Amino acid sequence: SLIRFPGGSWSDNYFWSGRPTDIPAQVPDGQNGGRMTALNPAFASDYSLNLAGYYDFRTKIGAQGLITVNYGYARYGLSAKPAEQAAHYAADWVRYDNGRTKFWEVGNESAGPWSGGWMIDTSKNKDGQPQIVNGQLYGKHFKIFADSMKAAAQEKNATIYIGGQLIQFDGTNDANAVNRTWNAEFLKEVGDAADFYVIHNYFGNGSSTTIKTEVDLAKYEIDANITFVTNDIKNKKAASKPIALTEWNMTGPDNAKISIANGMQAVTLFSEMIKNNFGMSCRWLVANWETDGLFYYGNNSALEWQPRPDFYYIYYMNKFTGDHSVNTTVSGMNSGDILAYSTMFKSGHTGLIVLNKGSKDQVVRIVPSGGVGDKYYIYSLAGGDAKEFSPTVVVNGVAPDGTQWGPIGKLETIEANAYQLGTEIVFESPARTVQYVLIEPGNTIVSVNNGNNSVPPQFELNQNYPNPFNPMTKISYSLPKESSVSLKVFDILGREVATLINNEIKHAGFNEISFNASSCSSGVYIYSLNAGSFSAKKKMMLLK
Repeated sequence: SLIRFPGGSWSDNYFWSGRPTDIPAQVPDGQNGGRMTALNPAFASDYSLNLAGYYDFRTKIGAQGLITVNYGYARYGLSAKPAEQAAHYAADWVRYDNGRTKFWEVGNESAGPWSGGWMIDTSKNKDGQPQIVNGQLYGKHFKIFADSMKAAAQEKNATIYIGGQLIQFDGTNDANAVNRTWNAEFLKEVGDAADFYVIHNYFGNGSSTTIKTEVDLAKYEIDANITFVTNDIKNKKAASKPIALTEWNMTGPDNAKISIANGMQAVTLFSEMIKNNFGMSCRWLVANWETDGLFYYGNNSALEWQPRPDFYYIYYMNKFTGDHSVNTTVSGMNSGDILAYSTMFKSGHTGLIVLNKGSKDQVVRIVPSGGVGDKYYIYSLAGGDAKEFSPTVVVNGVAPDGTQWGPIGKLETIEANAYQLGTEIVFESPARTVQYVLIEPGNTIVSVNNGNNSVPPQFELNQNYPNPFNPMTKISYSLPKESSVSLKVFDILGREVATLINNEIKHAGFNEISFNASSCSSGVYIYSLNAGSFSAKKKMMLLK
């Protein structure tokens, strides 16, 4: 719902109203290790979005915007007052924008040696700036930008919010000396002038070999980032403002970045950002031909502009995330491999996201915080092969289209698996999968085992999962007391197909058994449970 532009280190070399043949005045020739100025990405090219395209893109998809103005020019500009000149360029962009964009940033990763303006040629600078930027100087310049930009917005009767940059970690001993004092200097200098604070981070382990490693790093580092920044602001007695993570992505191995691992990590990051009250999030980047884009863009016509696996995970998260976050806990055996995030919709529906980051299948039982209705619905996303970093994704058993990485052509028609709720919400979460669950609102109170030895309140035969299935499915049932149990499967004509349990004594509790229908033909089957004087039947469908 929000697209950032120009994005990345381009921002500090980007002149919004320029053309390659129309370089603004007072720009030095060449570059200094990429840190003074780099002219190539400063304007639209065949691989970057131009300004008109950016506004058109936002209009077509109904997105808000976050614009990052060129702060680097305030440093490397050769005029007598480069900061004021750069601020005037930014203010002119605000006028041109004419109220279309609410959110703005001054510069991108300005404390990083890779950024335009981090280092300047002091012999050419006219206003006595130091060779290397620091937090105090950035804060001073930030106020110049904010004053000019907000005055321009006022001329247009528009309201804008401007973000300033912080470091999201303790830089006391950082090799980059700028990071050691950046927060303290910037916060002291800027006072109350920033509307929000900006941090960036890339999540992952370049040598990682498991999805679990990538997901865990995302989960715990998000919490570490927000905890450090909020405490740092408080300890320095600075103005409290919203925190925006305006640039992030995975930094794992290339084969992980273009696999389901990226999707599972993205879902974890978004969920943890909601949980930790981040004000804004922007992922880098929309599309490219390498490994960092949500969409692939290249010369292969079969794949050009096709979404990578992570797109599908974010697509369903968008649909299954409600209006309010709900506190969620996970317990039971092997619970360390399960992450769960709940939200509530205004309609009363509960949205639940369950991630199984481990290498083993799990049975998940849910205890909602309030009443529920008659049904719940599930989309389950899994890798298209047995690889840890599968490059393809399967949605509710629907495989990718042709050469694509997911079922993009069928995405709007894939149906959710629907289940009668009964007295329990229970489903399987296979290894390395994500389940998106929607629970209808109502007044039924649901109890659950949750991995302990509690006794169910009554006999119950649950709907098999998955359903439809091919060829494996699981059938669960509840016993309030020790009972002699029989569980059999019949075809639609009443002929016995399989005996899963034959008059065996089973202890009180929650029970589950697998049914392999590889020798059966497609069709509707009936499974029947007899436990003492209790009996129940349910239908299931085998699709081959």
